[in-house]
This record gives sequence, structure tokens and C-alpha cells, in this order.
Amino acid sequence: MDLFLKPRMLYSVEDNLSKKVLSNQQSIHPNLARVSNKHKDLLKYQNPIGAEAARILKATQEQIERSAKPIIMDCGCGTGESAIRLAKKLTDHTIVAIDKSSHRLSKVKKHFPLPENLIFLRANLPDIWLFAYRHKWNIKKQYLLYPNPWPKQEQLMRRWHAHPIMPYLLSSSQNLELRTNWKIYALEFAWVTQYFLNKKVEVHSWLPKHPISNFELKYLKSGHKLYRVNVVKDD
Repeated sequence: MDLFLKPRMLYSVEDNLSKKVLSNQQSIHPNLARVSNKHKDLLKYQNPIGAEAARILKATQEQIERSAKPIIMDCGCGTGESAIRLAKKLTDHTIVAIDKSSHRLSKVKKHFPLPENLIFLRANLPDIWLFAYRHKWNIKKQYLLYPNPWPKQEQLMRRWHAHPIMPYLLSSSQNLELRTNWKIYALEFAWVTQYFLNKKVEVHSWLPKHPISNFELKYLKSGHKLYRVNVVKDD
């Protein structure tokens, strides 16, 4: 079964095209190096995980341990299309798909029945990354597919690579793939990753033959340029 979606399966003429990212920032943020240096130490992020989130994550860990399969994480999975396709393709992995929006996750039900190797979680991503790191989850790869770019210059601290959780994000898995439709986000993410891991990380233009989700297809149909950062730590 094909992991990706044929455009004719996803797109209809009624769908609205997506506007390109607009920003008052035209290059890598001038404060990025200072912020990254501040966040480089893993021990500096000590925000507690709430009791309810801890309960859900513990139950998820027990489910993962029963499956005894390596993990693929879809971080910010939205309505679940990409996660479902990953689960159908990668049947020898457990797919953990996370989003903080109950509204977005409620749309997953239209895809029932779901693959048995797929777990959906409503949670904040920093809680997931912190818990996964502390409990040594066997995460083979994480996908960050088109996260909110927060493109205004004054919004730097809301981007994942400028968040104090970034060292845990990078440390919790063997490999990581970011996709975005804003080049500056990709460049910043690659710069921070290279700084933290001390290895070369590149940004590549991305033109998928078969988009993995409606979002990716919509960006392509709207004429957006797409970018990909693939971080391989186990080579």
C-alpha cells in the first residue's frame, strides 16, 4: 500500500488555496544564536508534566511496551492523515501521533477503523518529548510536518527550534524529519540542529510526487515552495 496520497484522492475544486507565508523577517533571526546557546543545556528545561498528562503518557508507554515495536512519532499530526498512512505502510512500527487540538483529533473518526499499530494522543508536544527522553522510548524517527511557523520576527520564541524543549526533541529519537513551506523556518531549524548535534544539517527543496497529507497537497496546489530537513543521527 502506498504511503502517500494521490492528488486526485485528496483535492477538490471546492478547496481554498493556501496563502504563502508572509513575514517581516527576511533571514535567520539575529537572536537565534543567543537563544540557542541559552537552551543548549538539557537540564535547563524542568517544567513539570501535569498529573493528567503523566497518567495518559504512562498508559501509552505500557501500550508501547506490550507491542515491543520501535516507534515513529508524528508530532503535530492534525487530523491524522499522515499518521494513518505511516501506520499502514510501517506495520512493523508503532505510530504515535500527537496533537494538542481536540477539534483536529475529532476528525480522525472519519477514518475508522484505524490501523492497530496507531496511537493518537491529545497532548502538548513538550510533555511528550520530555517524557519520551526520560523514559527512553525507542523512537526511530520523528516527523514534524508543517508546524506553525510563527513567521513574525517577534514570534521567534514560539518556534520549536527556539523553545527550551529543543534539546529534548533532538535527544529523544534517532532520526528526525521536518517539512515546512517557509524557507527561513527550515534554515533556522537546520542551524539550531547543527549547533546542538555538532554535525552538518542541510535544507533541501522538497517536491513530493505523492503528498503525505491534505496540507502538503494544498501547499503544492497553491504554488508554495516546500523545504525538508532530514536529520540522521544513527549513520
